[in-house]
Amino acid sequence: LPTGPAEQQWVDSVFNSLTPDQRLGQFFMVAAYSNREKAHADRIERLVRTQGIGGVMFLQGGPKRQALLTNRFQAAAKVPLLIATDAEWGLDMRLDSTMHFAKEMTLGAMDDDKLVYQMGRDLGCKLRALGVHINFAPVVDVNSNPNNPVIGNRSFGEDQNHVAALSVQYIKGLQGQRVIAVAKHFPGHGDTDTDSHKALPVVNTDLARLEKVDLVPFQASFEAGALGVMVAHLYIPLFDTTNAKTTTLSKALVTGLLQEKMGFKGLIFTDALNMRSVSRLYKDGELDAMALAAGNDVLLFSEDVPAALVRIKEAVAAGHLNQADLDARVKKLLRAKYWAGLHHYRPVNVATVRDSLNQPAGRVLAQTIFEHAVTVVKNDDKLLPFQRLDTLRIAAITIGTQPEGPYATIFNKYQPGTVYAVPDRYAPDSTFSRIQARLGDANVVVVSLHQMNNTPSHSYGLGDGALQFLKNLQADPKRKTVVVAMGNAYGLKYLESARTLVCGYEDHYAAQLVVPQVLFGAMPVPTFSVSDTVTGNLPRAGSAPNSTCGTT
Repeated sequence: LPTGPAEQQWVDSVFNSLTPDQRLGQFFMVAAYSNREKAHADRIERLVRTQGIGGVMFLQGGPKRQALLTNRFQAAAKVPLLIATDAEWGLDMRLDSTMHFAKEMTLGAMDDDKLVYQMGRDLGCKLRALGVHINFAPVVDVNSNPNNPVIGNRSFGEDQNHVAALSVQYIKGLQGQRVIAVAKHFPGHGDTDTDSHKALPVVNTDLARLEKVDLVPFQASFEAGALGVMVAHLYIPLFDTTNAKTTTLSKALVTGLLQEKMGFKGLIFTDALNMRSVSRLYKDGELDAMALAAGNDVLLFSEDVPAALVRIKEAVAAGHLNQADLDARVKKLLRAKYWAGLHHYRPVNVATVRDSLNQPAGRVLAQTIFEHAVTVVKNDDKLLPFQRLDTLRIAAITIGTQPEGPYATIFNKYQPGTVYAVPDRYAPDSTFSRIQARLGDANVVVVSLHQMNNTPSHSYGLGDGALQFLKNLQADPKRKTVVVAMGNAYGLKYLESARTLVCGYEDHYAAQLVVPQVLFGAMPVPTFSVSDTVTGNLPRAGSAPNSTCGTT
């Protein structure tokens, strides 16, 4: 974080105006929801007024409601609050009535890094309009374990250099709009098969492996100027052999590796301290004091702020925490507030906030991303793009979506009245048999799979009936089958028998608009292998819109 004369004067002035307890309060960032009852908002405001907390992270709700609460909480704060959110793929990750861009696996399938930068910039603009100063993104984990239940398509891919390059673009886009980017989950959550929200994942690795793979995107992010990093809840014996202590509490990792060895000087956030993998192991407030002792700057989702303040003061008195070091970290937090513009705080414009978050240029950018990402994985029969519509009798079957959805609507523009819908992706065999009997003289059948999920243990949402139906179609010598996966590319392993296979990566509106156009040749897309779709670096045709903060 930069330190100039003006910044230092403001930081010193604010610091000196705070009581010792108010200074400690700056370390806390609590969870807030704009879709909960009045009592919830009242409790957050009391923490702002009585405990002097330094920030609020918003989760589920709506943009106007969040803007109203942001203004309310800021009005109650002695020092302006840092407002944060999780908007990895867009504000719709948390808020209704807002835009979806694309998940990182989708971004990783593109060739044009500039699109990732433009997404970060547009998203940063929207976050600022909403009064948000911190985005807990990007995920810079290298997803080296395909069975990872918590990262998966939130990662740019499996190649550390590709992940690093796209992470840098995302960070530059965000921070160009004065939104603090937070690279997560340090030192790397990609090689796990346990969800850290539920249990503490164990990562048996060595420093050489970390430095060669997992730390590469983090180091690139730091060198690009990332102002924040989030420490994961993991157990890595490399850093703590005495007990199964989470990396969040490891001084060897947070201070030794992250700060001293890698030279990171920005804000260090814990992962959520209310996650059961760690919170169940400690008494109220104990976890917070230990996290500060390890070297973290921001205590995310403290479960009991008053109890934590007591524990922190006890730790200072006992010599486990150094007061001068804590004061220096409070000043670092204040420098972050200055960088984010909070020395000249202005309330959110509630009247215009919803419109400012849904400008047309942002939607054009979202569609352009999918135009560059959709992949023809296999084209063994040279069917794609469809060209001889006078000889091809094409029928489409959508599994897991309604007949009036955007995919079917666009498909019908090319082949009117040929779409059969199976809304239930877990429909019984009898349903698929009836559909197959209705195909008549169709010699090409396009089967699109919708509502896929990100759970390896549940076959990514691909039902047994649907998979058997595909096998039956593929065994029919009278027809050729095109399979379209509108979801996680890791699910393609269940579709390897397809001779013609397309990956849309997500079942989002923009993807559903693009895929039929790819099938009928309106958008040229080359063919790649299944492994390429996961690791990324795929060249794409097309051009990006010139979008700047919702205007063109």
